[in-house]
Amino acid sequence: MKKILILSFVFSGLTLVYSGSVKAQSLKDILKSEKAQQVLQAVKKVTAFKWEDLQGTWQYKGAACQFKSDDLLQQAGGVALAEGVEQKLETAYQKVGIKAGNFSYTFCRDSTFTCQVGKKKLKGTYTYDASQQLLVLSYFRLFQADVHLSRTSDGIALLYNADHLLKLVTVLSSYSTSSTLSAIGKVAEQYDGMLLGFDLKR
Repeated sequence: MKKILILSFVFSGLTLVYSGSVKAQSLKDILKSEKAQQVLQAVKKVTAFKWEDLQGTWQYKGAACQFKSDDLLQQAGGVALAEGVEQKLETAYQKVGIKAGNFSYTFCRDSTFTCQVGKKKLKGTYTYDASQQLLVLSYFRLFQADVHLSRTSDGIALLYNADHLLKLVTVLSSYSTSSTLSAIGKVAEQYDGMLLGFDLKR
């Protein structure tokens, strides 16, 4: 969510910079320009998260939602939608015990990890591709998930595809079904590239 706002702010600034010299260009043209892409790449480089940065325990802070898309106009327009989905996620998480002080991820240097909710622990192994900001979590004997990692102002966001998130929460939960999570899944299916997950901090 914070990443969307940062990118929206950066490109709003580019619009102002360009307004004096390219008034005939549309915002979409500006966003696709070489200079805009250079700025975007610079932002990605500054915010890139390294493998060693991941080590340690990360505590749950809140629900997270982002759009993984090159269409920045769509991302900016999706801010309100993302906020609404985050609120629904937060409500659903509370029902299964995912809340501050009760949910965490711990990443070890030997490429093992632990996901804990209350006294329940899920363990597995992970790999991390820093160039793609992609974390692959293999939950032992359960499932494997590609997780997009995003740096936030005070931590990280772990973002799953909707089906993988619903599978994870179902495993963590003592409930076999959840009408709230099912509703979120239906919403997510309507938007290509929507990622759902957790905001975490140390």
